[in-house]
Amino acid sequence: MNLNKKLTKKDNVNIPKKRFIQAGAVTLAFAAMVGTASFATSSNNSDGTTTGTSGIIATLMGDDNSSLTVADANVTSVGLDSESAQWILSLMANVEDFAYVRTAPDDNAEIAGKLRRGDMARVESLTNNGWYQISSGNLTGYIKADVSLTGQACKDFAMALGYNGSVGITTAEEEAQAAAFAAAAEEAAKKEAAAKASSSSSGSSSSSTQRESYGATTDEVTLLAAIIEKEAGGSGYEGMLAVGSVVMNRVRSSSYPNTIEGVIGQKGQFTGGISGLSGIISRGPSSTAIRAAEAALAGEDIVGGKVSFRSSSTGHSGTVIGDNVFF
Repeated sequence: MNLNKKLTKKDNVNIPKKRFIQAGAVTLAFAAMVGTASFATSSNNSDGTTTGTSGIIATLMGDDNSSLTVADANVTSVGLDSESAQWILSLMANVEDFAYVRTAPDDNAEIAGKLRRGDMARVESLTNNGWYQISSGNLTGYIKADVSLTGQACKDFAMALGYNGSVGITTAEEEAQAAAFAAAAEEAAKKEAAAKASSSSSGSSSSSTQRESYGATTDEVTLLAAIIEKEAGGSGYEGMLAVGSVVMNRVRSSSYPNTIEGVIGQKGQFTGGISGLSGIISRGPSSTAIRAAEAALAGEDIVGGKVSFRSSSTGHSGTVIGDNVFF
């Protein structure tokens, strides 16, 4: 038998029936690759030979016991167009979720991995007890034939699902993936907890403490509003009120001067002291700074009695309000 000759219906090649192995036989002898396709139905001739093929094509045995495996290179010779030929050795699991792939063709064999709905595999062989041997990505093993789609059925299934190139997953890969997901979830939970803690530690009007008011002159209101604008001009109203609260907490504390001018002018406390505020005072503090100054003078304290602050960019621990951290 010439093993290099393509088999076509036109050539009407006769192959001895006893040498032709095909799905449906009691014993399936596979040398290598297996595929499925909707071929012309085979028929028996009067001289005892078989013409045509159908179903699963396996191995054609020559008279000298050599074998011809029907695989990608010659599937078109048995009646498939080139597009269909690309699917003859393809397999997908017809399942809602996944099908187990095992290390041996046995329900009790160790699980090698999973072929999930939409994963594509390549058929390597078919056992005589209804299992396909497959490879899919890093996954190799056996899957039950009764949950498998091959050939044209596989193609139709893939087209319906919108196949995106996914392949099977090994048990080790799935375990690593699960561990990565768990680590990511744990990290996300930590960040969320930290954000909540930061949010709860941030000052707000709801955590305001009412202290005794301070009878300030117009100049003192302007001076307090000026230092508030200089230190927290970009922090919004709460950030400004927090700075005003610190100044007034110092005024009330025996550890600092008992006047606004004394606190702001104290050496080494506020950069530039009072003289550094001349520009703001000459043009007048913003209305928001003045409102924050008036609230602080009225006794509103949103820093819980704290008397110090720094830029939050320093990383100093404390209560962050606006651009500053208070401690």
